[in-house]
Amino acid sequence: MGAACQELRPHEPEHDCSDMADAFARLNFGRQNDTSISGQQEAHLPDAAVRSIATYLVQGEPPGHALVHLLAFCGVCRQWRAVAREVNAGVCIGFDVLENTFCSQSSIQRFRRLNMVQKEEVFFYAANLLYGYTEVCFSGEAVSNRLLDTVAQRVGAKLVKVKLNNAKHVTDAALSGLVRATPLLQCFMVEELGDRVYGTFLEPLLEGCQGLTTAHVANIPSLNWAACKKSSERWGPKCLSKLVVRTVGLDESFGIIMSKLGNLTDLELDGPAVNIKAGALHCPALNRVSYLVGRKADLDEALPALQHIRELKQLELIVRNFVLTADNLRHIGALPVADLRLDSYVYKQQPTLSRSSYSHVDNEGVKALVDGICNRWSQQSADMCPMKLSLCGATALTHDAVSALLRLPVLTELDIGGCCRITAMDKMRLVAKVKAGREMLESGRRPQSRIVNSRFPGLLL
Repeated sequence: MGAACQELRPHEPEHDCSDMADAFARLNFGRQNDTSISGQQEAHLPDAAVRSIATYLVQGEPPGHALVHLLAFCGVCRQWRAVAREVNAGVCIGFDVLENTFCSQSSIQRFRRLNMVQKEEVFFYAANLLYGYTEVCFSGEAVSNRLLDTVAQRVGAKLVKVKLNNAKHVTDAALSGLVRATPLLQCFMVEELGDRVYGTFLEPLLEGCQGLTTAHVANIPSLNWAACKKSSERWGPKCLSKLVVRTVGLDESFGIIMSKLGNLTDLELDGPAVNIKAGALHCPALNRVSYLVGRKADLDEALPALQHIRELKQLELIVRNFVLTADNLRHIGALPVADLRLDSYVYKQQPTLSRSSYSHVDNEGVKALVDGICNRWSQQSADMCPMKLSLCGATALTHDAVSALLRLPVLTELDIGGCCRITAMDKMRLVAKVKAGREMLESGRRPQSRIVNSRFPGLLL
């Protein structure tokens, strides 16, 4: 790829500067020469056929692969470039360095061999070439400020979905410019940006994008929410339904923003438990909460607030640096949820760790959890529903925990990833339990309540 970034030679046909006809040439797929011969008329495919080929080319492809394929397609001839540069709405274009993907196609392999400077040049000229797409994602160190500026100018008015990941060189100004240029934005996701992003983009995002339904902001510790909180005083009604704010410097005053999001149904956050209280108070439609909790005191404060979320059906607690007590798990089991995930933060980061000292749940805790669930169903039989449960990373669980889980009345899904001390025989018993629960669900039968004894209430089929 030594010639990947070379300019067109003077004797080669001149191309439009605006479309940079040769984002393609920069990938060294070939040269662009007119094929017309004097005295003979060129033969062309109909434009509709060319557009159909371009549509088929990117169908089912990852966004990053789709970009490279389109550049190769545009490099065939002037007609193909003129037709294919307008991408169909709904196609996602990915400015992705493709570090974590593998593809045997030669065009992808050639692109992967470019250095970061060359990839950034390809991205920049491709952004000048293509237009019409409504979804875009940026990933990797080849994403630059001028790339974001170009995309904002070319297609910002039509974009409905934007995703940035691991773009360490992007600054606050470029990100803010992109957000301000996308008034129709519905989904915005940024994660793992550099320390030059301070949060200036948050105000135009939450205030200016009236159709925004999903906001995902994670792993950017340098964010400052002060300006956003101040501007929230003049916000109108918001249609935001999903909010993810994790590892972004949340403090106890984040509830000011939560109070303006009355239509929120899905919330993922960390930090002080007072923000869970704000969600319970101001977001009556919440049906899913995911909380990364690092202190037992925060969990003790959050559990009463979770009890007051009437529509709560899915709860995920990611536990970091402490062990859930039996009392905690008994209260969690009493929550009216059908999908309960109690996973370890350590397991999320490194699933292969198997030391029992990393476990966030022990056998006694599982017994208390089952007691809480069974007590709730015994008292409110109308509340009985298919149960999904996850205990990933609970490396200390053994046969006693399995025996407790088998007392659950209905279990339709169970995830015990990382529970390395559970034997193969016990795993088979759990598989049979889940299978029986699914068969009961498919048949339409309901479990019957029956108290086994006062210490271990249970529901038997």
